[in-house]
Amino acid sequence: MSLRRTLSALGLGLLATVLVAACLPWSVEAPAAARFVSRGLQQSWGVTLSAKGPTEVVLLPLPRVVFRDIHLSEGTAVGPVLASGGNLSLQLDLAALLTGRVEVDSLTLDGADVTLPQAVGDSRWSGAFERLTHSIAGEDGDRPRRVILTRCAVTGLDPRDARLRTIRDVDLTISWPAWSESLALTGGFRWDGGNARITLAGLRPHALLSGGESPFNAAVTWPAGSLNAEGSGSLRDGLRASGTGRLQTRSLHETLVLLGASLPLSPFVDDFAVEGSFEANSGQIQFPNVTVRSGGNSLEGAGSAVLGPRRTAVQATLAAETLNLSPLLAGVLRLTGFDHADDATWRARSLDLRPFIGGDLDLRISAGNARIGPVQLTDLASSVLVREDGIEASLGRANLSGGMVKGRISFAADEGDAAPTRIKAQGSFDGLDLGALMDEIGQSRWMVGATRGSLVLEATGHDVGAVARSVSGRLALESEDGALSGLDLADVIHRGGAMAPGALARRNGRTPFEKAAVTLLFADGVGEIVEGRLASRTLGASLNGRVALADRRFQARAEIKPRADASADGAAASATLFEIAGPWNAVSVRASADPRPGEDDARHNAVSESVRRPGADLPLGIRAYAPSNASAGP
Repeated sequence: MSLRRTLSALGLGLLATVLVAACLPWSVEAPAAARFVSRGLQQSWGVTLSAKGPTEVVLLPLPRVVFRDIHLSEGTAVGPVLASGGNLSLQLDLAALLTGRVEVDSLTLDGADVTLPQAVGDSRWSGAFERLTHSIAGEDGDRPRRVILTRCAVTGLDPRDARLRTIRDVDLTISWPAWSESLALTGGFRWDGGNARITLAGLRPHALLSGGESPFNAAVTWPAGSLNAEGSGSLRDGLRASGTGRLQTRSLHETLVLLGASLPLSPFVDDFAVEGSFEANSGQIQFPNVTVRSGGNSLEGAGSAVLGPRRTAVQATLAAETLNLSPLLAGVLRLTGFDHADDATWRARSLDLRPFIGGDLDLRISAGNARIGPVQLTDLASSVLVREDGIEASLGRANLSGGMVKGRISFAADEGDAAPTRIKAQGSFDGLDLGALMDEIGQSRWMVGATRGSLVLEATGHDVGAVARSVSGRLALESEDGALSGLDLADVIHRGGAMAPGALARRNGRTPFEKAAVTLLFADGVGEIVEGRLASRTLGASLNGRVALADRRFQARAEIKPRADASADGAAASATLFEIAGPWNAVSVRASADPRPGEDDARHNAVSESVRRPGADLPLGIRAYAPSNASAGP
């Protein structure tokens, strides 16, 4: 082989060796490299770099340098710590490097502890962010095309309670190619024991930071739900955005706790989804057209939300063709303890309003058809108003069993842990078919005819038992031209207080009446029947007694007698008396002998005392009928 060919082969081999060596990573002790890169970062971003571990250098195909066990600080080496530990990999621009400058094309931070501002007024990262923002707005090209964080831990102030917390397993990739106007961000992290993922695409930082508008497409997922939104936004005159979005969560309360936010009555809401158009501006969001889904219901309307520093305010007007309020009723029953049969559990249930008034709410709901358990309502118009001092729910109108129902109930409490809850309720109904309503809820249809009534009640207490013992107010019911079904009172009088034997007689029994009315006055949780009467063409009946709300017991006396003008000789007929007593779900009825003169007041006092004394010896048979002066019918 000629010398010329030999030298050429050696030259090519040497060049190949150099190229291969330049493409391989070399681990060296090179503090000068760290100082050189640190000066470049200082000039570009105001960040100082130091590394305790060895430095890895790769020259081709693109210059890359990897620093191990790094320390990033703001300003000088003794400035606030920005990141420490882990590895920092920088891919440098070759053209800039040949001119002695450091221009980062790609940055990867692996396994480092990143420190965000630790207190109000802490300015760490602000200098780097300001320089990067200025660079992007000016389009001078001095910005990384890709930023990657892997297996990092980020520590900073928790926006929920301003305490220091650490987000772990942060994996984040920010990509902004030189040939594209759009930035893309993908990543995930672990927060409060759950993993969250975030995606942002289509964002144009230059347009956004130079006062223009930028499109965006964002998606966030977390263990309890997801959020998707797309539209456009700008930073001119504050943050503004508009577009369409969808929020879905299996537990609204759990999601709000995760975000450190609160909404009124959220503990009552499980699955929740809101979808529609939005317009956001300076902490306020408008929903011109929105669909809300929860508990199998779908409502449409409009609303708004104000995200204040202390309280969130939500206003919405929603309508639905059909509405199922049973889940809401179940939540109320859980709150008040009515879902427990045990008296002690029921009485001890707290009525603390604080978990339910974390924000302001003005909600108006209407529905063509609504259902509460088995009860059907039509033409419903209602509202819920929540403020810092309480809750008010109003039923503007609703058609129920042929009648019109209206009502309002409010819960209020003063500030302080020891403040009791004040409850006020008022309502009225007219034309209500009480028999049809009883049939809907699975009870016997014992009354026929339209009924009207009203109630005004007040109570105060820390728990349900205390509230029940403090109820005061008035309840009145009245019906005309109706009938009692399943009972013939005239035949009962004729039989001396005994019912006719056989189920057929009971099924066919009927007592028409011209007017029936009952009025209860409540004081200290006990309702006294001050008026109880029934009048028909053949007989009259009266009722007196008391209802104890705290003990959930009833005790009264009924007196039935024929009208004088309806008797055969026109003379006054003797009355038939009945004692009615027992728990609400097990009332017993017994015929009573006529009282001797002067004994009536004593009997009334005994009734009053027994209804007030817990554990009084009352009959417990469910709808039992055992007359004392006649044989009991089957």
